[in-house]
Amino acid sequence: MKIRILGNSLRFRLKQPEVSHFQQHGIITEIIEFGPDPTNQLCFTLEITTKSEFAVDYALGQVTIHVPGHVAEDWSNNDQVGFNAKVNTGKGRGIELLVEKDFLCLDRGEEENKGAYPNPNAAC
Repeated sequence: MKIRILGNSLRFRLKQPEVSHFQQHGIITEIIEFGPDPTNQLCFTLEITTKSEFAVDYALGQVTIHVPGHVAEDWSNNDQVGFNAKVNTGKGRGIELLVEKDFLCLDRGEEENKGAYPNPNAAC
């Protein structure tokens, strides 16, 4: 899973096996290890929820994005590239979320592209 942070926005890109795992298990996590101890990790998790609204939680190095089940299922089962939402974090502020399928990079090697979705611009 690729993660991009810009200001108060989070963008996630998932390859085909990751989308399948997310759909089957209801959760997918990416961990950045700054040291050997679990307290030295930063974890990003996408988790399917039964609630109808998106939510974001943060505690002790763990960022969890709660994705409504109907949104995750629709996205996983069709050609829809992604979905987005703005989550209110209080006092008129919010976090912008974008989750997308990761397409083949036309200028990258085979190893980096492994599991990516076919790029619609590849024929151009």
